[in-house]
Amino acid sequence: MRILVVGVNNFGQMHLSAIKNMDISIVERKTDVIEKSKKKFRINSVYSSYDEALNDKFDIVDLIVPHYLHREMAMKAMEMGSNVMIEKPIATSVKDAEDMIIASRKFNVKFMVTDQYYFDPSVREAVRIIKNGEIGKPISIVVRDQRYYTNKGWRTNSKNMGGGSLIDGGIHFIDTLLNFGGEYDSIDGFSRHGGSALQGEDTTTAMFRFKNGSTGLFFYTWAYRNPPELPAFEVIGDNGSLYEDPASRTEWGIDTANRTVYGDLILNGKKLNIKKYDVYEKEMGEFVKSVENDTQVPFPPEIALRDLKAVLEIYGMS
Repeated sequence: MRILVVGVNNFGQMHLSAIKNMDISIVERKTDVIEKSKKKFRINSVYSSYDEALNDKFDIVDLIVPHYLHREMAMKAMEMGSNVMIEKPIATSVKDAEDMIIASRKFNVKFMVTDQYYFDPSVREAVRIIKNGEIGKPISIVVRDQRYYTNKGWRTNSKNMGGGSLIDGGIHFIDTLLNFGGEYDSIDGFSRHGGSALQGEDTTTAMFRFKNGSTGLFFYTWAYRNPPELPAFEVIGDNGSLYEDPASRTEWGIDTANRTVYGDLILNGKKLNIKKYDVYEKEMGEFVKSVENDTQVPFPPEIALRDLKAVLEIYGMS
């Protein structure tokens, strides 16, 4: 199976490291990145132009590109008959996201957003625990992440991002919150700029009211200097509690075995040793299987659209 990876600098290296038993080609213009990739991975062909690459037939096109380019580049690949993976968010607008979902059906290709948080083993086990009532009825769900962003590059540009930190890294945590809480009745939220290198907002606070009666508290920031290490999520039920153990998180290097997003779980005061697997290999591998077997993709784009709608709703309140 042939895969074209578009944009292999920085996070593109993570994608390359997760691809197994495939014929890999890349689109990249930076000579140092090309040489680094060739030394580390088995690269078949290198293209400097995306349009040139699409003239060759690829089973899968994997896009790691700025958010505002998602619709245009995904649609081109779908029109050529390629199955498409694209980094989160699915798009910067609901219409663009819906256009891509419709196009994937029209051209009969698989389409998936690569969100490693959705595939995390602790998230999947936490969802099972909540559904099984092991902490009783959920009352409060807290999801948070705090860091300080000083990097340069396209993420500092609000147009390229379609916003700021919330639509980029924050949408991962929105996904986790909604996977725990389910459908919601309403959101009250606010985003603002708090002092990072971004042009767009970098700090968001929101409260979700879920249809199951629970309340979700969400906090995400890239403007927190020297942040403390806290659980990324906590779920308080009327008969128990569940939270993430930040001390057991893994590293994210391209050579790290079994890379995960979250740490182990603490259920009713006792640590659960979650069976680890590599979330990047998991999302790639499950998508490839869906292509081979013509089955539903493991992370349906409708869920990615759900996450985007929540982000845009918060932006609309700010």
